[in-house]
Amino acid sequence: MSRLEERYRLLLRLLPADYRREWEDDMVAAFLESMDTGDAETSAYVADYGRPQLSEVASVIALAARLRLGGTDAPPRSYAWGEAVRLATLMATLAHAVMVTAGVAITTWLSGNIAWLPAPPPDWMPVAAGNLWRTAWDLADYAWLPAYVALVLGHRRVAQALALLAILPPALTNAVRQAAGEVPPSASPWVMLLLDGVLVLAMAAFHDDAAPVPRRRWLRALPIGILLVPVPLFAVQATSQVLRLLDWPGLSCVLVSVATVIHLAGRRPYRPARALPWSLALTLLATTILALRLVTMVDYGHQAQHATLLTIAAAEAAVLLAVGAPLAAMTIRALRRLPAAPTEPPREGIGP
Repeated sequence: MSRLEERYRLLLRLLPADYRREWEDDMVAAFLESMDTGDAETSAYVADYGRPQLSEVASVIALAARLRLGGTDAPPRSYAWGEAVRLATLMATLAHAVMVTAGVAITTWLSGNIAWLPAPPPDWMPVAAGNLWRTAWDLADYAWLPAYVALVLGHRRVAQALALLAILPPALTNAVRQAAGEVPPSASPWVMLLLDGVLVLAMAAFHDDAAPVPRRRWLRALPIGILLVPVPLFAVQATSQVLRLLDWPGLSCVLVSVATVIHLAGRRPYRPARALPWSLALTLLATTILALRLVTMVDYGHQAQHATLLTIAAAEAAVLLAVGAPLAAMTIRALRRLPAAPTEPPREGIGP
């Protein structure tokens, strides 16, 4: 076996074992044939020092993701993982879309266009308007709203492009401000940027084999989410100092904890297979948000209220861990009980 074949077989280990048993030899043969130049000396050199091209690596990675995050015809375990990742991606994108509406409301309030609300505090006064390019740059974050709608409607690539449009301008702005010393160096923006990048990659789980998203249900979730989260938060924020200590990781802890409690309370023991994708999706979200909460606590050290902030953050993490650990244990047990062989594909798409 040549070194090139060894490297390619190592790459193929990303694929599920049952798929490799059936197709690995054929894939290796086709790959080696494509790398044959027809010249004995060149072919010998490639066999010893060659590596799979980036396009081939990307193709195998995409295939591995498609197989492991299966659609309706996939084995039960792959289907459960696929549905869970799609549910988690929808919920995370929905959270972004819901919260950017709060930004619109706050901007309107700061501009003095909501006369019936108290005047904003002095430290909340808006920055003077810049040029058209700066305004468009600042509004890029609102692209999460159409990104969510595009994802629900089945336009995955459009959703990914819009999500990247929402991610890149704030990242570049934060990099420039930290480099110029305008803001102290902090890990929080970069950790959240990393998670948003993972979210964009996770949208690839909405492939052609996946069940379609129930459009009405998830589109209806957008106005409901706005009424349940940003509206009361904005009302309290405008009239009280209580929520000034609740940042995005903290709010995420609260939302995932509440969703987990509701899910645990509504679980039906006689229908575990139907609840498993939701259980796994919430477990993924809880694990991610817990890691985010713990990492971002490091940035509190240079803030004036660091002791209070650390106490609140520790409480948020403790609550999330308390409700997430039992769910994770039940989810792992349910995953292990799933049969390895394919069964009759589910008839319904993503949804409760």
